[in-house]
Amino acid sequence: MYYIENDTFRLGASAIGAELRSFVDKRSGAYEYLWQGGPIWNGCSPLLFPVVGRLKNDSYTFEGCTYAMEQHGFARKAEFGVESRTADSITLLLRDTAATRAVYPFAFELRVSYSFTENGFVMAHSVKNTGEKTMYFSLGAHPGFQCEMGDRVVMDEPETADSLILDDDHLLGESRRPVFDASREIVITQDIFAQDALLFDGLRSRGATLVRANGRNVHVDFGGAPCLGIWAKPGAPYVCIEPWFGIDDPWNASGELCEKFRIRSLAAGGEFRFDVTVSVQ
Repeated sequence: MYYIENDTFRLGASAIGAELRSFVDKRSGAYEYLWQGGPIWNGCSPLLFPVVGRLKNDSYTFEGCTYAMEQHGFARKAEFGVESRTADSITLLLRDTAATRAVYPFAFELRVSYSFTENGFVMAHSVKNTGEKTMYFSLGAHPGFQCEMGDRVVMDEPETADSLILDDDHLLGESRRPVFDASREIVITQDIFAQDALLFDGLRSRGATLVRANGRNVHVDFGGAPCLGIWAKPGAPYVCIEPWFGIDDPWNASGELCEKFRIRSLAAGGEFRFDVTVSVQ
């Protein structure tokens, strides 16, 4: 674990997956905002790369070769090195290796940087293509915040949108679940996630606020991500607000990586940045 700290906040991140593991407001009782893991769900804020969600048949094809890839990719289980560090900021770096190239045939640098703002922190992700061919990838954040039943996720803007629904193979099916009808709020209940995550594509809102009965509200700016997941294990005392550049494969996906829904492409030498800003209110 690596910790950074200022007069107001303390943040902890793990070398494994560059995962955010703790965010504490040191004022009025040193309150921990992040879910701390456990038997219900042992994650806190996994990094999703180079895929988000599940691939059809847990594999994809690129340039005539088929590669196996587990749900959410390999970065969340990889060990990152420290590229730079100060008392109140840290940048963690993962480069491609022979092991990553066996499942993902691209040369890359993946960085996750944490730094404080006046009201919280920025979780800055960057992907650099260090190879000689165009690379294809998805990238997603998955922070989980402590909550209780009855707390609400409130979108920045009124939305009219249905949730995409995962089928029995955890792929996007053809059915939809009504969620927003010129409305903004999702109330956390025992059964709100009984059918798995609420998945959205193309919402108007640029962020959402977890409004808590205890007043410990958290706003998440999506960093321009087009997809959003909201999820927890049913009845669990946390909720994940997950902005994504990418999403699960649909049931009829071709399997070609360059044709994957919401896939990003990056030319040789190019760099992509994705900043998620978390503010406490």
